[in-house]
Amino acid sequence: MAPRASWLDRRFQLLGGSLPASIALLIGAMLIASILGAQVAGVVATGALVPALVFAGQLWRLVTWAFFEQDAIGLIFGALALFWFGGDLVRIWGPVRFLASYLGLAAGAASVTCAVALVWPGLRLHPFVGIWPVVSALIIAWASAFPTRNLLLYFVVPLSGRNLVYATLGGTLIFALLGGVSSFIPHFAAQLLSLAAMRRTPLRDLWTKARFELAYRGWRRRSSRLREVPRASRDEHTRWYH
Repeated sequence: MAPRASWLDRRFQLLGGSLPASIALLIGAMLIASILGAQVAGVVATGALVPALVFAGQLWRLVTWAFFEQDAIGLIFGALALFWFGGDLVRIWGPVRFLASYLGLAAGAASVTCAVALVWPGLRLHPFVGIWPVVSALIIAWASAFPTRNLLLYFVVPLSGRNLVYATLGGTLIFALLGGVSSFIPHFAAQLLSLAAMRRTPLRDLWTKARFELAYRGWRRRSSRLREVPRASRDEHTRWYH
């Protein structure tokens, strides 16, 4: 008798596509948290990432901050991004690893932010909330897993997965420079953690190519000094290599 599939393995048909149960669960948690945060006083304050309060022992804030989105457009497009990119990640990772990755990126980015707050005192009382730091990190994970797949950014700009990584990092940098770097520390932390977690990334590919090019040029320089041993002077030992 075949084992019964976990409820996380289920899929729902939505907007002409297939929505995995794990993504539906994640989007539902975001919607509930964001709506409660908007309608019930004190909910966001209780779940926001505040480094000083994390240092005081309120460790749940390392994760809960990544489920509140205070901008309606940001919430809608964040859910759509999970719908568009999350399905492929669920397929290659499995639903449990996908959910664990979201929580792990949230906790990891929050931990890095708290570490930065140790040397940047102005961050210690700064409340951080928002789904986009982790959502953008998952977009980078998708782009790293499918570097040659093409898509239309904003339905207009054609990009490959590899270039989507650069676009995501560059877009975050522009927003940070315009809106304040301090508010985007969790974004950069989550995105860099996502890059580090993927086995192959565009940045790693560039480093590998650079090392190969340096090694190849070194070999060319050394080989230019080699001279062929005259046949008459060759012996039968295996020390002659050309």
